[in-house]
Amino acid sequence: MRIIEMFRIPVVTSKDKNLFEVILEPPIHAIDKLAKKNDLGEGEITTILGKKNKVAVGVPFYEDFIIRLIEENEEIPYEIKKIIDDYDFHFVSLSCSFLPDNNCRFIWARFGVEISAISESNGILDEKPIVYYMFPNEVLSEVRYKRSVNLESRLKFNLGVVTADIGFEPAKINDFIVYEPQIFAFGIRRSNVAWDFKSTKKKGIWGNKRDLLLVIRTIKKSKVKGRFLLGAEVEVTMGKQRQIIVPFSKKKDDAIVDMQYDLSD
Repeated sequence: MRIIEMFRIPVVTSKDKNLFEVILEPPIHAIDKLAKKNDLGEGEITTILGKKNKVAVGVPFYEDFIIRLIEENEEIPYEIKKIIDDYDFHFVSLSCSFLPDNNCRFIWARFGVEISAISESNGILDEKPIVYYMFPNEVLSEVRYKRSVNLESRLKFNLGVVTADIGFEPAKINDFIVYEPQIFAFGIRRSNVAWDFKSTKKKGIWGNKRDLLLVIRTIKKSKVKGRFLLGAEVEVTMGKQRQIIVPFSKKKDDAIVDMQYDLSD
């Protein structure tokens, strides 16, 4: 018995019969694995046998964070009050989506945001904007939250979510947000932040990932923009009688989608 390796695909043969057969693609550099549709905020990874796995970045929702707190009858936190004369704060809600092809699943994805700002006269600012808060920070198991703006007693933001009771009426399910494992945040109090999504043994990454929330701090009267980078890694299952898993990714280019949106008026 011998094992032939090509593109990390194990093909097992013997003198008596083939235990598994697979059609191998041309070399990786000859395949158009990565298709970009920047105008739409969409992209795809094309894998073995032409399977297309799509990703997308949704148009952000944003508003003035201070006005939002006032309208929700929430107290402005002390640490923000101290610097409110020098800085603006913007609330931003982001989303991204994953649509794997048949017998494929996303096993890893990174949704990155690079924040920048210019003055109203299009001049360079003395200080870069930063992400003051971000949510979720870490999700290790499925969590349900009620959609609401809330400040905890110690003036720490839940950024639009309050932990929901275990029991709730199915008719009101639209009032809840469900964050699923595994999500990890990176970059708080920096200009560049990211969320990493990782698959679990039971489930890959798929569907809409909504309510990824930011509060951005920037110098007064500046225009804020965000560059959105979405990278992913796909796993393909092949074979009917003998299944094999083929890791396939564009690891050197984490930007399947590279899109820019305004994040303030």
